[in-house]
Amino acid sequence: MVPTQPFPAGTQGVSIASQSETGTAFTFSATFNQAVFRTSNGALDFYYQVARTGPGSASSEEIRSFTVSNFANFLVDAFVVGADTDGAGPFRTVNNPTLADGTPSASTTTFSRSPSGAVLTTEFGLNGLTGTENSTTYVFRTNATTFDANGFFGIIDGSTLSGRTFQPTGVGLISAVPEPGTWAMMLLGFGAIGASMRRRKATQVVRQFA
Repeated sequence: MVPTQPFPAGTQGVSIASQSETGTAFTFSATFNQAVFRTSNGALDFYYQVARTGPGSASSEEIRSFTVSNFANFLVDAFVVGADTDGAGPFRTVNNPTLADGTPSASTTTFSRSPSGAVLTTEFGLNGLTGTENSTTYVFRTNATTFDANGFFGIIDGSTLSGRTFQPTGVGLISAVPEPGTWAMMLLGFGAIGASMRRRKATQVVRQFA
Protein backbone atom coordinates (compact mmCIF):
# COMPACT_ATOMS: atom_id res chain seq x y z
CA MET A 1 0.00 0.00 0.00
CA VAL A 2 1.13 3.56 -0.71
CA PRO A 3 -0.08 6.93 0.64
CA THR A 4 -2.44 8.93 -1.54
CA GLN A 5 -1.07 12.22 -2.92
CA PRO A 6 -2.51 15.76 -3.19
CA PHE A 7 -4.43 16.37 -6.41
CA PRO A 8 -2.22 18.30 -8.92
CA ALA A 9 -3.38 21.92 -9.01
CA GLY A 10 -4.98 23.16 -12.22
CA THR A 11 -5.57 19.69 -13.71
CA GLN A 12 -9.25 19.11 -12.92
CA GLY A 13 -11.19 18.23 -16.05
CA VAL A 14 -14.86 18.59 -16.97
CA SER A 15 -17.54 16.51 -15.24
CA ILE A 16 -19.32 14.22 -17.72
CA ALA A 17 -21.24 11.92 -15.36
CA SER A 18 -22.14 11.65 -11.67
CA GLN A 19 -24.38 9.61 -9.40
CA SER A 20 -24.83 8.61 -5.75
CA GLU A 21 -25.76 5.28 -4.17
CA THR A 22 -27.27 5.24 -0.65
CA GLY A 23 -27.88 2.23 1.58
CA THR A 24 -27.74 0.63 5.01
CA ALA A 25 -25.44 -2.18 6.12
CA PHE A 26 -25.52 -4.00 9.47
CA THR A 27 -23.05 -1.56 11.09
CA PHE A 28 -23.49 1.75 9.24
CA SER A 29 -25.51 3.73 6.71
CA ALA A 30 -23.72 5.60 3.95
CA THR A 31 -23.85 7.36 0.60
CA PHE A 32 -21.25 6.63 -2.08
CA ASN A 33 -20.70 9.66 -4.34
CA GLN A 34 -19.08 9.03 -7.72
CA ALA A 35 -18.27 10.98 -10.86
CA VAL A 36 -16.24 10.86 -14.06
CA PHE A 37 -14.22 13.86 -15.30
CA ARG A 38 -12.55 14.16 -18.70
CA THR A 39 -9.13 15.81 -18.59
CA SER A 40 -7.54 18.06 -21.21
CA ASN A 41 -5.77 15.15 -22.92
CA GLY A 42 -9.02 13.16 -23.27
CA ALA A 43 -8.33 10.67 -20.47
CA LEU A 44 -10.71 10.02 -17.57
CA ASP A 45 -10.51 10.70 -13.83
CA PHE A 46 -12.81 8.70 -11.53
CA TYR A 47 -13.97 10.56 -8.39
CA TYR A 48 -15.26 8.72 -5.28
CA GLN A 49 -16.35 9.87 -1.83
CA VAL A 50 -17.86 8.04 1.15
CA ALA A 51 -20.36 9.91 3.34
CA ARG A 52 -21.42 8.11 6.52
CA THR A 53 -25.06 8.95 7.28
CA GLY A 54 -25.66 7.05 10.52
CA PRO A 55 -25.78 3.67 12.26
CA GLY A 56 -26.56 0.38 10.60
CA SER A 57 -29.51 -1.94 11.03
CA ALA A 58 -27.84 -3.85 13.89
CA SER A 59 -25.12 -1.60 15.37
CA SER A 60 -22.86 1.37 14.68
CA GLU A 61 -19.21 0.93 13.65
CA GLU A 62 -16.52 3.05 12.04
CA ILE A 63 -16.19 2.86 8.24
CA ARG A 64 -12.64 1.75 7.52
CA SER A 65 -12.22 1.36 3.76
CA PHE A 66 -13.80 1.12 0.32
CA THR A 67 -13.07 -0.71 -2.91
CA VAL A 68 -13.92 -0.06 -6.57
CA SER A 69 -13.57 -2.20 -9.69
CA ASN A 70 -12.86 -2.97 -12.53
CA PHE A 71 -9.62 -1.14 -13.37
CA ALA A 72 -7.65 -4.04 -14.89
CA ASN A 73 -5.36 -3.11 -17.80
CA PHE A 74 -5.45 0.63 -17.01
CA LEU A 75 -2.85 2.93 -15.50
CA VAL A 76 -4.02 4.47 -12.20
CA ASP A 77 -2.65 7.29 -10.02
CA ALA A 78 -4.41 8.00 -6.70
CA PHE A 79 -4.99 11.55 -5.41
CA VAL A 80 -7.03 13.29 -2.69
CA VAL A 81 -9.04 16.52 -2.83
CA GLY A 82 -10.34 18.00 0.42
CA ALA A 83 -12.47 20.72 -1.20
CA ASP A 84 -15.89 20.47 -2.85
CA THR A 85 -15.11 19.27 -6.39
CA ASP A 86 -18.43 19.82 -8.14
CA GLY A 87 -20.28 22.81 -6.67
CA ALA A 88 -23.98 21.94 -6.63
CA GLY A 89 -23.25 18.24 -7.28
CA PRO A 90 -23.18 15.42 -4.71
CA PHE A 91 -19.58 15.86 -3.53
CA ARG A 92 -18.87 17.74 -0.29
CA THR A 93 -15.93 19.37 1.41
CA VAL A 94 -14.28 16.85 3.73
CA ASN A 95 -15.51 17.09 7.34
CA ASN A 96 -13.39 14.39 8.92
CA PRO A 97 -11.34 16.56 11.35
CA THR A 98 -8.23 14.36 11.23
CA LEU A 99 -7.80 14.71 7.46
CA ALA A 100 -6.53 18.32 7.48
CA ASP A 101 -8.54 19.20 4.36
CA GLY A 102 -7.56 15.98 2.66
CA THR A 103 -3.80 16.51 2.56
CA PRO A 104 -1.57 13.47 3.23
CA SER A 105 0.31 15.32 6.01
CA ALA A 106 -2.40 14.47 8.55
CA SER A 107 -3.96 11.50 6.75
CA THR A 108 -3.19 7.84 7.26
CA THR A 109 -5.12 6.83 4.14
CA THR A 110 -3.36 4.36 1.85
CA PHE A 111 -4.09 3.03 -1.64
CA SER A 112 -3.45 -0.38 -3.19
CA ARG A 113 -4.39 -2.59 -6.15
CA SER A 114 -5.20 -6.27 -6.25
CA PRO A 115 -2.64 -8.55 -7.94
CA SER A 116 -4.71 -8.50 -11.14
CA GLY A 117 -4.99 -4.71 -11.02
CA ALA A 118 -8.78 -4.92 -11.18
CA VAL A 119 -9.70 -3.85 -7.64
CA LEU A 120 -8.59 -0.55 -6.09
CA THR A 121 -8.64 -0.41 -2.28
CA THR A 122 -8.56 2.74 -0.15
CA GLU A 123 -7.84 2.13 3.55
CA PHE A 124 -8.71 5.04 5.86
CA GLY A 125 -6.37 3.84 8.61
CA LEU A 126 -6.75 6.16 11.63
CA ASN A 127 -9.07 8.39 9.57
CA GLY A 128 -12.11 6.12 9.66
CA LEU A 129 -15.57 7.67 9.40
CA THR A 130 -17.84 7.90 12.44
CA GLY A 131 -21.13 9.70 13.08
CA THR A 132 -22.01 11.62 9.93
CA GLU A 133 -18.48 12.31 8.73
CA ASN A 134 -17.66 12.23 5.03
CA SER A 135 -14.31 11.39 3.55
CA THR A 136 -12.15 13.49 1.33
CA THR A 137 -12.68 12.95 -2.41
CA TYR A 138 -10.46 10.27 -3.90
CA VAL A 139 -9.49 10.75 -7.54
CA PHE A 140 -8.18 7.83 -9.58
CA ARG A 141 -6.49 9.27 -12.67
CA THR A 142 -6.42 6.76 -15.52
CA ASN A 143 -5.42 6.47 -19.18
CA ALA A 144 -8.96 5.33 -20.08
CA THR A 145 -11.05 7.30 -22.57
CA THR A 146 -14.41 5.48 -22.24
CA PHE A 147 -16.46 4.20 -19.30
CA ASP A 148 -19.72 2.61 -18.22
CA ALA A 149 -21.68 2.18 -14.97
CA ASN A 150 -21.18 -1.58 -14.67
CA GLY A 151 -18.40 -1.52 -12.08
CA PHE A 152 -18.82 -2.33 -8.38
CA PHE A 153 -18.01 -0.55 -5.13
CA GLY A 154 -17.85 -1.85 -1.58
CA ILE A 155 -17.82 0.21 1.65
CA ILE A 156 -16.37 -1.86 4.46
CA ASP A 157 -16.08 -2.07 8.25
CA GLY A 158 -17.53 -5.07 10.13
CA SER A 159 -20.13 -5.32 7.36
CA THR A 160 -20.25 -4.25 3.72
CA LEU A 161 -22.44 -1.98 1.59
CA SER A 162 -22.02 -2.60 -2.13
CA GLY A 163 -23.46 -1.38 -5.40
CA ARG A 164 -22.79 -0.26 -8.95
CA THR A 165 -20.23 2.37 -9.90
CA PHE A 166 -18.42 3.86 -12.88
CA GLN A 167 -15.54 1.88 -14.36
CA PRO A 168 -13.13 2.40 -17.29
CA THR A 169 -13.71 0.48 -20.52
CA GLY A 170 -12.07 -0.01 -23.91
CA VAL A 171 -8.40 0.60 -24.58
CA GLY A 172 -6.52 3.32 -22.71
CA LEU A 173 -4.25 5.96 -24.14
CA ILE A 174 -0.77 4.54 -24.76
CA SER A 175 0.93 7.56 -23.21
CA ALA A 176 0.51 11.23 -22.59
CA VAL A 177 1.39 13.79 -25.29
CA PRO A 178 5.08 14.74 -24.86
CA GLU A 179 5.98 18.23 -23.63
CA PRO A 180 7.71 20.59 -26.13
CA GLY A 181 11.06 20.02 -24.45
CA THR A 182 10.61 16.27 -24.76
CA TRP A 183 9.80 16.64 -28.48
CA ALA A 184 13.03 18.62 -28.93
CA MET A 185 15.12 15.94 -27.24
CA MET A 186 13.41 13.25 -29.31
CA LEU A 187 14.14 15.12 -32.55
CA LEU A 188 17.79 15.57 -31.57
CA GLY A 189 17.98 11.87 -30.80
CA PHE A 190 16.41 10.91 -34.13
CA GLY A 191 18.87 13.22 -35.90
CA ALA A 192 21.84 11.62 -34.16
CA ILE A 193 20.59 8.15 -35.06
CA GLY A 194 20.16 9.20 -38.71
CA ALA A 195 23.66 10.66 -38.88
CA SER A 196 25.11 7.51 -37.34
CA MET A 197 23.32 5.32 -39.88
CA ARG A 198 24.58 7.47 -42.79
CA ARG A 199 28.18 7.19 -41.55
CA ARG A 200 27.83 3.43 -41.16
CA LYS A 201 26.40 3.07 -44.67
CA ALA A 202 29.23 5.14 -46.16
CA THR A 203 31.82 2.98 -44.38
CA GLN A 204 30.18 -0.17 -45.69
CA VAL A 205 30.26 1.16 -49.27
CA VAL A 206 34.02 1.94 -49.05
CA ARG A 207 34.71 -1.57 -47.81
CA GLN A 208 32.76 -3.12 -50.66
CA PHE A 209 34.87 -1.32 -53.35
CA ALA A 210 38.24 -1.57 -51.60
